[in-house]
Amino acid sequence: MSKEGLIQGSNEDLAAEYVSKADLIEGLNQDLAAEWGTVIRYTYQAGKSFGVLGVELREMFKEETQDELGHAAFLTDVIIDLGGEPTTLPKEFNKPDGLKDLLELDLEMEQQDVKNYIKHARMAGDLGSIELQMKLEEMAADEAGHARELRRILKGL
Repeated sequence: MSKEGLIQGSNEDLAAEYVSKADLIEGLNQDLAAEWGTVIRYTYQAGKSFGVLGVELREMFKEETQDELGHAAFLTDVIIDLGGEPTTLPKEFNKPDGLKDLLELDLEMEQQDVKNYIKHARMAGDLGSIELQMKLEEMAADEAGHARELRRILKGL
């Protein structure tokens, strides 16, 4: 493959690799699938939340779902702007029994989303898309905030 139009990665995860626009689009589609999956997962989990804590969790899931839909809309626009085709397939997820197990799954997936957004932000930066880099970093911070909130809830269980 020709290195023309490719930029060498500048971080440890991408060291000695070359990043192309196609690589970035693929990564953003992975992020989009994760967002679609999270919307479905949170909706499912809200329905499985009962009792006093369930009321609070249902409200949290409702708010977070709107946030995830905003991320999905942004990613869809960016993928199209880059010349790609946005995925409409959600990332699959497990359906563990028990509230604590559901929240632990959410925490794990939010932490993975943070890593993915940081990786894709670096790719965008390497390709010279500073605006996209900064937005993806902001989305990583948002997901890290979700993870922090989930850790606090899990401490109380």
